[in-house]
Amino acid sequence: MVSRCAFSRSSLVRLAIAASTAALLALPCAAQSSSSSQPQFSPVAENNSQPSSAPAQYSSSAEWRQSLATYDLAAAPKASASAQYGQYGRRTNNRYPYYQNRWSHLAFEIGAGPTAPIGNAARDGWETWGYNVTAGVGWNFSKYLGALVEYQFNRMKIPGSTLTALAIINDTGTPIGGNINTWSLTLDPIIYLPAGHSMGAYVTGGGGFYRKVTNFTEPVLSTQCDPYYFYCYQGYVPVTVAHSSSNQAGANLGLGLYWKVFGPESNAKLYTEARYVWVNSPLASVSDPYGSGTEGFIPVTIGLRF
Repeated sequence: MVSRCAFSRSSLVRLAIAASTAALLALPCAAQSSSSSQPQFSPVAENNSQPSSAPAQYSSSAEWRQSLATYDLAAAPKASASAQYGQYGRRTNNRYPYYQNRWSHLAFEIGAGPTAPIGNAARDGWETWGYNVTAGVGWNFSKYLGALVEYQFNRMKIPGSTLTALAIINDTGTPIGGNINTWSLTLDPIIYLPAGHSMGAYVTGGGGFYRKVTNFTEPVLSTQCDPYYFYCYQGYVPVTVAHSSSNQAGANLGLGLYWKVFGPESNAKLYTEARYVWVNSPLASVSDPYGSGTEGFIPVTIGLRF
């Protein structure tokens, strides 16, 4: 009876040890099976809180967002750091002027100054110092090249010694006056030679149509009325008594300096220039007794150019 109870207890102990060992061995397998059996969700299912029937593409929303960010960076076009045409930047400093539209190529000028005669007209005593007025309009093709259609008016006096000799020859008994007017319409290309951002030089020249007019005047006593004070008086007024004119071709060549007075990014330039002008005017003849022959003079002009 005693030996039967002892056998029974020994068997129970053995069975308990075996069951414990089996349970410990089964725990890792159960944990791995539970982890692999969790359901996968797609990005659409996560956002809509509904499971997707399509196979999962990403294991988590974090991986999905990271993938989209990588795609956007790769697909986005790279921005150019260089200045575009018409904008102000390092590149636009090499252009003249800073074009914004087709009308920004337009150029114009206005100026005035003294004129000095040279050549046979000055040597023979037909002309002395006078003045000039210049205006022009044209097109700037680039920072370095442009072209202008220019109108220039030059008025020079006839020396007093020549006028006195003519008065004696004509036996008028009264002093006479005289002047020579030469106006022109020419096409003149211009080449700019920048020496910095604000200053430089240029070369210009061209040719076209010239008209030369010689006038002789005498003082004539006449009655003059003042339109502002409403009274009249007698006085001497110069009246043209002799006239000579001719139309001919001519040419000019000049050098100048310019300064961008309003800043390096402005198209406005203060300029000064000197030109040599040659006019193929006729010699004296029966039909034109006051012709002085080929005319040459140097107009010095100061003005503003855009």
